[in-house]
Amino acid sequence: MSNSYQGRYCGVCDHELARGFFSLMKRSQTVPGSEPGVVLVSDDNVLTDFCGQECADYAETAISSTLTSVYPTTAKTVPCSLCLRAVDRSAPHVSVSMSQFEDASEPGLVSARVVDELELAVYCHSCAEPRRTSEAFDMSELGVPV
Repeated sequence: MSNSYQGRYCGVCDHELARGFFSLMKRSQTVPGSEPGVVLVSDDNVLTDFCGQECADYAETAISSTLTSVYPTTAKTVPCSLCLRAVDRSAPHVSVSMSQFEDASEPGLVSARVVDELELAVYCHSCAEPRRTSEAFDMSELGVPV
């Protein structure tokens, strides 16, 4: 039976992913503010995966140590994680998050359930253009290769 992690490997230790895994995600998104917790995603890409908590923590620490402002609040306006310019979250912007998944595949259906997610960074238009996340990823946006 196929599963959501089949043939995918950890970006830190190169082990094959297991039933529970983590992914570093880059999104173009808008937070409308009409309902708490609602985020409209126009583009979503997995940058790399991690086999477990230890490898995900290692990557998160490496990334957050290179950014000027990490772990943005849920406020409407937050500082850009690189240059500290204001980012209006109600307008399209780029976000990077660490997501924890659990395989939920069934016969004939390959899927994964989001267990947890932590937003690591948000970017202003000068540092990362929204709706272009599927184009070549500029590693300088994170500060470290992943």
